[in-house]
Amino acid sequence: MNYYTEHFDGLNILENREITVTGKRQITIPKSFYERLSIDKTLQAFLTPDGIYLKPKQNEDESVYDEDIKSIIKKVMSEGYSSEEMVEEIAYRIKKYNEFIDNRIREFEKDLGNESESDDLEDEFNGLDVFFDSEIGKDDQKIK
Repeated sequence: MNYYTEHFDGLNILENREITVTGKRQITIPKSFYERLSIDKTLQAFLTPDGIYLKPKQNEDESVYDEDIKSIIKKVMSEGYSSEEMVEEIAYRIKKYNEFIDNRIREFEKDLGNESESDDLEDEFNGLDVFFDSEIGKDDQKIK
């Protein structure tokens, strides 16, 4: 058993990097990590028996849901819709976002019971791109 399978098996590791620690005990977070996680100014650090886990600190006044909804609205506003189209597009994306979250919660609850409905969901909505981009798929068709 190697280190990866022993410690990270089953986790969705997006990227793996070796980071140098300076003589002042400082590190530089890779740009791709920084941008992917939308790191602001503060990280939370958790010391575990195997290492240090760093996580972007959430605004205590806002939930992840609130942040996601704001991101959806900002993205739609930047896409040049007319007023009525913008209202419809925002409502559509938020509806799809809520369906996605509800579906993921159901999957999680089933996984806790050692059951999985993921095999039954191959045709279901399964990504977050639609909330932030108005075009999806290979044919770049508009969401509606």
